[in-house]
Amino acid sequence: MVSIDYMAHQEQYSPSELLRYSELAVEAGYDFIWTSDHFHPWYHTDAEAGFAWSWLGAAVERLDVPIGTCVTPASEHYHPALMAQSFATLQEMHDERVVLGLSTGEAMNEIPLGHDWPEYDVRRDRLEETLEIIHLLWESEDFADYEGEHFDLDGAKLYTEPEQQPEIHIAANGPATASLTSEYGDGFITVKKGEEYTDRLYPAVRRYTEEEGRNPDAIETTLLVIASYDEDYDEAVQSTRPWWATTQNVFDRALANPKEIEAEGEKATREEIEAKCLIADDPSTLAGKLEEFAEMGFDRIAIGNTSPEPERLFEVMGDEVIPSV
Repeated sequence: MVSIDYMAHQEQYSPSELLRYSELAVEAGYDFIWTSDHFHPWYHTDAEAGFAWSWLGAAVERLDVPIGTCVTPASEHYHPALMAQSFATLQEMHDERVVLGLSTGEAMNEIPLGHDWPEYDVRRDRLEETLEIIHLLWESEDFADYEGEHFDLDGAKLYTEPEQQPEIHIAANGPATASLTSEYGDGFITVKKGEEYTDRLYPAVRRYTEEEGRNPDAIETTLLVIASYDEDYDEAVQSTRPWWATTQNVFDRALANPKEIEAEGEKATREEIEAKCLIADDPSTLAGKLEEFAEMGFDRIAIGNTSPEPERLFEVMGDEVIPSV
């Protein structure tokens, strides 16, 4: 059975609002709380940009469900040892499981801090080194050394360790990044759906995992969806505006200024917006689309809430949609 999760977007709501919405999500029957981890948001007007790790510290005290990032950039933004330390600490504090969601990152996390934004091959190499270092620190009983192209360790050791390690899920929109899940990950996260997922991404992950001698059925798959619900369909469409830039292939472009990213979003057509977002004016449409995603083979569907009245979507999901999916 597919799990319905809440994607708490730090870019759209203040940290305090996100805690309240996460509590509403748990009350409505959502199974898991994910949160984004960026320095800049995907747009400028009325945007937020809370620090995910600070928010997670509060969230694990307030929420009795599994929790994780979706996704933390494996780049110069954080040293991998700090990721290992931070998420080991969260796992020690939380009675439920904690997931570190990793990706190759985005330019908006790097360029504002004075870092380079290299080609994809370099970003993927940094992600692999990050995975190696985190596993090394979580699994080592002694002081660890590591000499890589991008990151080093010199006698590093984690002194605070949970009884059970956090999980690592890798965000991927293509097979090259997704392949890292086969050796280092417990799951992967994507925004790809339809044939891009069923015919290209999912088979590749399963094949790579089998080649590593692991059971591909043990790899958890998560689809990230942005949803907007309102009885006035046009209002629901307009409420997706903060995310219009995500229809314009901004993930792979060196865009770091939210004003420029937002301007790219203004090029989005109605067709692109409706294809990207889950927009609905009745609960049956929500349920039908979630069933469709589940049939593609996803284990989890993480739903971001960009509705005109966010509380209303949580009510509808809890009362009518989640019980029927």
